[in-house]
Amino acid sequence: MQDQDETYSRPAARIEGGGLEVRASAAMGCRRALWYAATGHSATNEPTEESVTVMETGNALEPVVLRAMQRAGWEISPTDPKNPRRVKVRLAPNLTVAGHPDATGRMPVFGGDEAVVEVKTRGPAAFKRWQAMGAEISHPDSVAQAAVYTYGTFGGPRHVVIATMDTGSRTWEYEVIPAARVTGALEKTRSWLAPLAQHLAAHGPDPEALPERDFTAGSWRCKGCPFLATCRPGDSAEEAPEIEPGEVSIDEARTAVASYTAAQEAMREHERAKRAALSTLKAWMRGRGNGKESIGGRTVSLVRTTRFAVNHRRLSALLDPETRADIVSENNSEHVRVT
Repeated sequence: MQDQDETYSRPAARIEGGGLEVRASAAMGCRRALWYAATGHSATNEPTEESVTVMETGNALEPVVLRAMQRAGWEISPTDPKNPRRVKVRLAPNLTVAGHPDATGRMPVFGGDEAVVEVKTRGPAAFKRWQAMGAEISHPDSVAQAAVYTYGTFGGPRHVVIATMDTGSRTWEYEVIPAARVTGALEKTRSWLAPLAQHLAAHGPDPEALPERDFTAGSWRCKGCPFLATCRPGDSAEEAPEIEPGEVSIDEARTAVASYTAAQEAMREHERAKRAALSTLKAWMRGRGNGKESIGGRTVSLVRTTRFAVNHRRLSALLDPETRADIVSENNSEHVRVT
């Protein structure tokens, strides 16, 4: 039996017997970072206490999601946390990807073949993005990880279930990735890691023979990389330049906050009055049985609207990521919030 901490804290990559083994959860990560890990470089940027807490919270919530799925009628076979099943997939003669699946399961009512269940926890913003875009666009690393687990567990393609919990609302949802697209995810993983396998064949386990960087310095992957100071010594957090203050003075900012607060309170008072008046008028209109009435020189209408909900789960299963990217777009904006 393996020690649990040792099992789950293994390096992102390591070289054994002349071959490279990559951890499934890191398979789509920066290939230079994987090389650093595999060739024994020491981490220079340890995770912050906050990020460790986030990671541990996610790990602690995984069994909570699995139990919720069981209550919803799923047949779930979770991994034994004290002795998890390890699976390995060979993607090249000198390259394997290995990991420990969270669980396998069957859907309620419909049954069908047993599938790998990969559990993820996301903050509210990431959860909404996942629902709208689908995991293959929003979190392709998770799909690649689950694809490796599927081939390692069943020896071939099957549907994959991505179960995700919103850590803000503590609600969960799931997405089914069809088997054909699971195969595609595995092939993308193979293509991504193939140059690293070729690099090992050409240079051996030389810690100084570094692959090219995969991401720009400002990306979230670089900012959270444990080898940031080694790879980009000028971009480490300790040496980051101080942000210059803007042209707005503190007195102007205080005045703006005070003006905003006063306007907000006035708006709230008006909104309360409007809601009370509209509630009264709605009750009156329902009693009249008419859709429109003239009162005090104004026309009052009882308007009925229909809202449509999108079944993100079915949408994800039916649309491949390329088609979905053409249909669902992501728009970013910024605004100021005063609380």
